[in-house]
Amino acid sequence: MRILKSLCAAFSVYSRIPVPSVKPDTRYTLCFLPLVGAAVGALLLLWFYICSLADVNRMCFAAVAAVLPLLVTGGIHADGYIDTSDALSSYGTKEKMLEILKDPHVGAFGIIAAIAYYILFFGFMTEISTYNEAVTAAVGFVLSRSLCALEIMLMRGAKNSGMLYSVSSDANKPATVCVSALLTAACATAAVMLGAWSGILVILCQSALVLYYKFFVAKKIGGITGDTCGYFIQMSELLTVIAVVVGGRLAPFLI
Repeated sequence: MRILKSLCAAFSVYSRIPVPSVKPDTRYTLCFLPLVGAAVGALLLLWFYICSLADVNRMCFAAVAAVLPLLVTGGIHADGYIDTSDALSSYGTKEKMLEILKDPHVGAFGIIAAIAYYILFFGFMTEISTYNEAVTAAVGFVLSRSLCALEIMLMRGAKNSGMLYSVSSDANKPATVCVSALLTAACATAAVMLGAWSGILVILCQSALVLYYKFFVAKKIGGITGDTCGYFIQMSELLTVIAVVVGGRLAPFLI
């Protein structure tokens, strides 16, 4: 029953997918966070299949593919990405950045970052043309969340309050780390099997992002917050799509 409550909590907090109304139990919530990504990935593959059958234009495929994560998650991670972009662009103190993260208003730099993000995401999605590329992109939605869950368990929080603090404090750390690490390894393996060079590039990009997040984002803000986690998830998904396309195009020249 506790597992079911944690599963419902994960989907009720991190998605807009309807789940039974039960008393939340957050002990294993982060273990199920990647399942939200799996739901996004499954819808992406379904849309890719429909587009392939109906010979839908790639631009139309990419437009819906860019919106799907927002529809499933309700924009919770995009909101964190925008707020964190605003904070980092302020070049202020840690205290100032935390104030910006709490501010419900959107700054100019956040809007600029969001526009740049979705232009890139849409553009590279138009280049997803094979089933293996689509599956690897779908795997990226799971990978981003399994890595994020690992970071929540292994990195210091910026403050002792908020939803992230509550979830991470209640979490079963050994179970969450174990499940998240196994899922991360499985996603990385799947990416390489689906396309050797694109898979390797996905791993390299994700590794670079983890280092950037740990030694730049978290360091400048004084730790991680719910908003910075949203920032990480969004960036991870974008880098996966870019790596899939670039790796696929470079593969013929590297064989």
